[in-house]
Amino acid sequence: MTRAEQKKEKLKKEQDFIESCKGKALNQQEKSKFRETTVWKEFRKELKEKRKVDAITGRKLTKTWNCHHERFDSRLYTDLNDDYFLCLNNQMHDLLHVCVSETIKNPQFMKRLSEIVDYHIRLNNNKDVRDFRKEYEKDKQRIK
Repeated sequence: MTRAEQKKEKLKKEQDFIESCKGKALNQQEKSKFRETTVWKEFRKELKEKRKVDAITGRKLTKTWNCHHERFDSRLYTDLNDDYFLCLNNQMHDLLHVCVSETIKNPQFMKRLSEIVDYHIRLNNNKDVRDFRKEYEKDKQRIK
């Protein structure tokens, strides 16, 4: 069998698998298998090229970025409408999952989180911990 024929056969198997998934509640193994398909990999690549930055921070997407499904219903897992996906760097992806889960369980979560963040900003005069590290390093250099 030629490479072209092998590739064609692989794509046919992938398409059959994807068709068998439509409208079905997928388990983690099936989701993982779907993410190995050429269709998913191409979709993900195109989404990254189109969006370029993390949806939350606006920073450039890193090598470990995630393509986040915004709909949790696993019956919709293979619906690759890019309106339902976010490009997120790894930490922001984890943060989003925590925020969504906690807000669903406790609607006051985001309000309290926002208040705590605002307090930290005021308490530290709009400086980030990295700013203080830079100042500390400058002080160390000056002392030498």
